[in-house]
Amino acid sequence: MMEFPPFRLDTAKRCLWRRKDRDYEYISLAPKPFAVLKYLVEHAGNVVTQTELLDTLWPDTFVQPEVLKTHILDIRSALGDSAKNSRFVETLPREGYRFIAPVSDPAAEAKLTLVSPSQKLVGRNAALVELRNCMVQSLQDHREIVFITGERAFTKTRSVIVS
Repeated sequence: MMEFPPFRLDTAKRCLWRRKDRDYEYISLAPKPFAVLKYLVEHAGNVVTQTELLDTLWPDTFVQPEVLKTHILDIRSALGDSAKNSRFVETLPREGYRFIAPVSDPAAEAKLTLVSPSQKLVGRNAALVELRNCMVQSLQDHREIVFITGERAFTKTRSVIVS
């Protein structure tokens, strides 16, 4: 998941989201414009030539370079951007395109601090390891629902706090 406010680019699920108040709204973007946007965002700050885009996104296929202009127009429309006052995609005549908005990847920036289990949690190491693995997966855009069940007074809450 990459963010360039007010947008989120979910590369795992291949969708674009715009932050609206406290929620996100889905922005429809066809597969090829999405792939172009993803490539530009992944190479933010760098000039990406038309040849590089064509070779990467249409390997072993002959595609007219004009198709990129159409996809860039679709991307700008989805982002509410313009060629003259670019906030996201800058056109560099005879060179290519550059994604100019600051991009962050919250999942990569999140740091897991692993707390060693308390002495009071005897026999909970396997459960704590499993909880940590679920957290790592979640931070890598693999959303999961984890249920912690057990009899009363079996330190379920304490296990969650520790992990």
